[in-house]
Amino acid sequence: MNLNLFKTYVRVVETQNLSRTAEEFGLSQPAVTKQIQSLEDIFGVLLLERSGRRLKTTEAGETLYHCSREILKAWEKTEKAMEEVAESRKGTLYLGASTIPGQYILPALIKQFKDRYPNVTITMDIADTEKIFNRMAERELDIGIVGGWINNRKVDGFKWLQDDLLVIVPENHSLAKAKEVSLPDLVQEKWIFREKGSGTRKAVEELLANHGIKKDELNVYLEAGSTEAVLAAVESGMGISIISRWAIKRVEEHRKFRSIALVEDDARRYLYVIYPRQKSRRKTVTNFLEILKRM
Repeated sequence: MNLNLFKTYVRVVETQNLSRTAEEFGLSQPAVTKQIQSLEDIFGVLLLERSGRRLKTTEAGETLYHCSREILKAWEKTEKAMEEVAESRKGTLYLGASTIPGQYILPALIKQFKDRYPNVTITMDIADTEKIFNRMAERELDIGIVGGWINNRKVDGFKWLQDDLLVIVPENHSLAKAKEVSLPDLVQEKWIFREKGSGTRKAVEELLANHGIKKDELNVYLEAGSTEAVLAAVESGMGISIISRWAIKRVEEHRKFRSIALVEDDARRYLYVIYPRQKSRRKTVTNFLEILKRM
């Protein structure tokens, strides 16, 4: 049913004048007459009749007038409710993140977003970069923040924040007081690596490869399934690791390890914002992306 028919009809009844209604709506008078006739054909009744120069409603026409007003009020209420969803005052947001952004960066941004849009329901899943990419490709998530880029024709995104890579060693290690160290100096150490699929691991392997060091040549003492597990392993004296600056930004002075800068200029990576490759997004998603772009 065309709502414009009801809008036109209500206004004709209220003005009791076809030409005035036509002028208000920017229509021709024959077009207004045709809309009234369409309603009469739909309901099979006469709605309006002439009384001198003015129109007045029949009994059926009076009934339709009141019903039309209720229909338009209901539609207005519906539009407002949908606008609230579209403007993110309500709605849902499904986030995915690899360990570093998920544990150390996103919580503050989610708080900022929730302060502005308190009625949005947010779900965040943390997994390794590879898994987040796979879930994004299947459109199970709206936005992802990951520690590396994987080419996937179903996923789009952009380079977000720079992340420096630091060496961490146990607090009693011989290098603990050093301000910087080079990769060749670390080759003989016992190493703690993140698990396969981790963005941090991929970044570290690429860094080592760029300087002629193969992971297979290192003494890998442990592969750990999370950043916190890596930190705990280094604290216990199992070995050294290379890790994101974000992971130790606020906690190093309270932990039993020390961080050391690498002399290599390329000891850094970027975090990426990713999302499904599609033409349109919900307003909730767009609003969160705007917060990320302001970082």
